[in-house]
Amino acid sequence: MGLIRRSLSRRPEHRRALLRNLMTSLIENESIFTTHTKAKETQKYMEKIIGIAKRGKYDHKNERIAKTLVGRDLFKLKTTIPKLFDCILPRYKDRQGGYTRILKIENRLGDNAPQSIIEFVDGKREMKYWLTARIAARFQLQKTPYNNITKENIKKILSFKGKNAEKQFQKDVDLMKKEFYSTPESLEVLPFEATQKRIPSRKSHKNIVYVTRPTPQNLDVNKVD
Repeated sequence: MGLIRRSLSRRPEHRRALLRNLMTSLIENESIFTTHTKAKETQKYMEKIIGIAKRGKYDHKNERIAKTLVGRDLFKLKTTIPKLFDCILPRYKDRQGGYTRILKIENRLGDNAPQSIIEFVDGKREMKYWLTARIAARFQLQKTPYNNITKENIKKILSFKGKNAEKQFQKDVDLMKKEFYSTPESLEVLPFEATQKRIPSRKSHKNIVYVTRPTPQNLDVNKVD
């Protein structure tokens, strides 16, 4: 049965298939959006899967066993297993947990269900990274210093990205200037995260960040219902 046990208003076999599909899509795309409840369940089990995979990845005697265990909770094993072990895990060699992040977005039209993005941290498609770059771009264009939230976010997102992280971040900030702030009027609207006063406690909202749904047109976010 693997790791998946909790209910999502479905029969056990359907629940397991749903979460396997969500985790498969997350590995394939590195960023998906779905309902907040599904995102939290996906995060819970993906963190466990990466923990198992890491223990096998860096202990060759157990790598085959780890791939077998992980494969029980994924689809498309010919593509997901190699990507997980060869592309995603190396990013987290020095990380001890916190491999994924949930970003809350506006509720779904129609039934008003809470929606979220779930993504791998430290990846090229990391929404948190691009949102922070967008906020930094606005501060720079207005020639004002970063506020404390932005300083903390920049420090966090660059902490595991290597020695050239700051230079690359500035290049991406310049890209955000062109994407979002090409006119003086566009500087009047600051992304929500930089202006919010009520920040959820880290203890009760671990790895959850509240944002609007911003994304440059050249960044595709994959939706999973």
